[in-house]
Amino acid sequence: MIKLTTDKTRLADSFGLDAQKSLLFSAIRLDSSPLVAPIVADTTDGEVLLVRQQEQGNALSAGVPKERMRFYAPWVTIDPRIVADTPAAASLSTLVEELAEGGQVGLDSGVVMKHYSTLSRSLDVVADKQPTTPVVAYEIDTAAVLERFSRWRELGAETATRLIADVEHLDGLDKEIQSRTNTRYSALQSMAKDRGLDAVIISAPPNFSEVVGTQQSEDQLAIWSTQEEKLYVLAPETAHGVSGAPIGRFAGFGAAAVALANGNQIGVEEEWIATGLALELESEGAVLSELSTALGHWRDIRDHEDLGFQIVAARCSVFAIEEALKWAEESLEAGLEFTELDIYARYVDKIVEFRTDNVIPFAIEPYFTNLHSSNRMLFPGPPVDFPINDDTKCIQLDAGVRITFDGITVATSDMARSLPRTDGAKEAYEFFFDVVREGIIGQLRPGVVCEEVHEGTLDYLASHLKRMIEIGMLGEDVDFNTEYRKRNVGHLMGKQESFANELRPGYKHVLDVGSFGAAEIPWRYGDVAIGTEDLWYIGSDRTYILSKR
Repeated sequence: MIKLTTDKTRLADSFGLDAQKSLLFSAIRLDSSPLVAPIVADTTDGEVLLVRQQEQGNALSAGVPKERMRFYAPWVTIDPRIVADTPAAASLSTLVEELAEGGQVGLDSGVVMKHYSTLSRSLDVVADKQPTTPVVAYEIDTAAVLERFSRWRELGAETATRLIADVEHLDGLDKEIQSRTNTRYSALQSMAKDRGLDAVIISAPPNFSEVVGTQQSEDQLAIWSTQEEKLYVLAPETAHGVSGAPIGRFAGFGAAAVALANGNQIGVEEEWIATGLALELESEGAVLSELSTALGHWRDIRDHEDLGFQIVAARCSVFAIEEALKWAEESLEAGLEFTELDIYARYVDKIVEFRTDNVIPFAIEPYFTNLHSSNRMLFPGPPVDFPINDDTKCIQLDAGVRITFDGITVATSDMARSLPRTDGAKEAYEFFFDVVREGIIGQLRPGVVCEEVHEGTLDYLASHLKRMIEIGMLGEDVDFNTEYRKRNVGHLMGKQESFANELRPGYKHVLDVGSFGAAEIPWRYGDVAIGTEDLWYIGSDRTYILSKR
């Protein structure tokens, strides 16, 4: 028997790894970080760390020995040489099956529900139960929550309007900004009713704050009762300072959820909640439906309601990223040597400068940062103490900020710029701006289907691939279209980078007025990793590029 755990203390003690600090996608996926977290496997040969291959470079940079790791979910790349010496299992199930050698698989109660349900389809899995914790249920005044968000949005609208007043290419965008429309509860109710759910349990941070309007404390979760159209928060009875009116005490989270649902059909965030909670709910008679993607979509399609904040986030990002790379370029030209962390420090300082110079009356803070020298790795990842000097081939800075009130995220950004230093990379980078702004954003209008944008982008690139080969930015033997169809060329934004609605094959969402997202062309080949990404918004008359200076 092998045993799997994602316990953070175990991860730190055994491998010296903090996923939130050292890995990229644990930071990006605010609503599903447990899904992409590294897994410690106790096997007959000792401890093994199971890591998604997209985090390979980051785990190695954090000091985890390669021989102590096994990788799964192969990373998509147009340069197969990058991963040629590192095999990756097709999926977590495939890797766990190999390690189990026909034996039973044990799961710690904290392992995310999605892993439990997926592994159970093909393997003999037994999961630990979590201790039952007595809880108190609190009813939330949803009218007060709506009023709180309305006040914040008024401030966001005023700030954004002032910020873009003299930006010529954004002329007319101010007319798209509003602060009164708020469909968070009506859209949630419609989603729940359409799926025949008695209740929806909400515990992932971006979803919790969207419905409760306060910062989430540990071990709290929210419940939307479809029959009553009421919102409750459950917290351990030992917790103090919980918002809302207490309406009852229950033996545990499961008992409370089923009682408040007035039924047993309950939607859950399978990419966030622990297996232990899922088992507790089922032991109380709940029939669970997976809603992580649906709740991501619920956020995405309402993001235009927070357009004022999105504009501020986008304008801050383009300033901070471009100014940080400008400093790096000037420093290299002056013959200076520094590190990735120095660029990051400059980037963070520019966020502060932007807020101060523009008198932004709410918080702006880093969301995620993918900043690395191509000399260190071609994988995406956060910065480390790696030297930047005259030998540096390229620097990629793909990052986002988040706008917050009292710790609650009301908007995020995601864009990228690069500092290419070889002739081929410089030519390619200039072309990639055309791809992003004309080849991708040029397609975006009401009625366009997400997956169609991806195919249109491949068509735009087709006549230029020969030139990419000529300048050493693509191999002749690469089946480019096949490989690039495995990844997106952008995505919507919904309080984080969206994984519910991407511009890639298989995604059927239809864009409309108010759709907001990012368009990108990551290009990692040879000795350079280039990131080019802009934020866009589909207005009533045209599509705007929010992250263009």
